[in-house]
Amino acid sequence: MDIFSKRTKSVDNIYHHYLGNEFKKVFGESKKSNCGWLEPPKKQNEDPIKVAIDCFIPEKEYGRILMDKSLGELGYKHKSNSKKVGMKPDYFIEKLGLIFEFDGPIHYQSTFKILKDQMKYTNLNSIELNGKPKILRVIRIPYYWQLTRDVAKYMFGDLIKHFSERLTNLPKEGFYSDEKYFKAVSKIYKNMFTGKRATSELEIPACGIHESTEGPSRFSWQGIDKLLTDFERKDDLIKPPKSIEHQYMWCLKYWLRDIEKAGNKDMEWLILPLKKDGSPWHERFMDRYNENINYKKDEYLQNVFARDYHSIERTKNI
Repeated sequence: MDIFSKRTKSVDNIYHHYLGNEFKKVFGESKKSNCGWLEPPKKQNEDPIKVAIDCFIPEKEYGRILMDKSLGELGYKHKSNSKKVGMKPDYFIEKLGLIFEFDGPIHYQSTFKILKDQMKYTNLNSIELNGKPKILRVIRIPYYWQLTRDVAKYMFGDLIKHFSERLTNLPKEGFYSDEKYFKAVSKIYKNMFTGKRATSELEIPACGIHESTEGPSRFSWQGIDKLLTDFERKDDLIKPPKSIEHQYMWCLKYWLRDIEKAGNKDMEWLILPLKKDGSPWHERFMDRYNENINYKKDEYLQNVFARDYHSIERTKNI
């Protein structure tokens, strides 16, 4: 099947991905539902990230997931000068001392935003509540994450176990279970062919860039360093699953394939941190990219990719 001839091209002469208007042209039937994404809602709809947190850490057991209060409003102050902490967490479970922060593309593009993030997290190491030292821990959710099983185990299992060494309110076994996982998946994602709630990992988008164009070519140098740190975690956190990095890089590869098949040669710089002559302006990233592409691991690529026909088609009969 010629999956390229059935698709139209954008004004930039690049093939559109399959998840929009191209779906019916390629698959021969109307899309019954969007697949769903792990991101804050653009309108006043249900928040998928809050849904995921509540499935693993139920509000009825651990208290409300706060989204509208700064730490200062809740009484938190800096030890050194007793000023109120101005940070307003995206999602905060005060009883557990857990903060979940969603990092959109600007957290990788703006050097000032990157510096602000560094200062914000450093300040959290020196705060108090009611005159007593307080420990808070942050789980960052980069904009390219999806709730794959590996991501869920890392967020609600591995990191919670790690944080429980100092946050005694956290269970040492973590919050992850397969039952909670599939409950969350069914609330956030849907099968595009049937419109029914997702029941399989195959129906869930992979980590990476799908409909967005906010890739590494648009990042600052420091932003790409931050991205690679996401993949490596050489600080005090445990290393995330390799599947996140592998899926991210293959999303970029599928982007490049669509660019090349549309007849655009020598335009990898649209996606990757390359100069127009093809030389890298961030060599370490390109080394990691090439390593992932040259050593493809199919076991990490079992989710939906917006620019890979076969990953979408295989969800049809689930």
